[in-house]
Amino acid sequence: MRKDDGKHFGQRLRESRVNAGLSQSELEELSGIPKARLSRYENGHVAPSIQTLERLSRALNVSEASLLGDQRAVLEEFFTVLEQRGVRVSSPEQGAKLANAVADLIHVLGVGHIQAAPEAEPLTPPSMESVRNWLDSAAELDSLS
Repeated sequence: MRKDDGKHFGQRLRESRVNAGLSQSELEELSGIPKARLSRYENGHVAPSIQTLERLSRALNVSEASLLGDQRAVLEEFFTVLEQRGVRVSSPEQGAKLANAVADLIHVLGVGHIQAAPEAEPLTPPSMESVRNWLDSAAELDSLS
């Protein structure tokens, strides 16, 4: 599930650090990783070990997957938000219903900045029937949580 976001590890590390509002010195304090080494990571000169990656993700409160540019980070965030909002998805069938409901809702709302992957089948606007199905699925998911 790797994605190519055109960034190397160091760029994603720097973005995560800045988004957390931390300087390299502050990240050094939190992670125990020397500032000079953090700079080398951010500049793309070296890659971290698995243990260092874990320390960085913990200090920045982000997933290791997000630092590596892995698509799983998007899924992790999606399910974290659902869980925070009290929605539990406990089976593959519920996951499929939720995914279809979200896709239908995106089409109905015309959310422009969310796009299908290039290899996906062309998307067509949903019918009122699929909107009703979405509402039924949402009600069913709500009753399951």
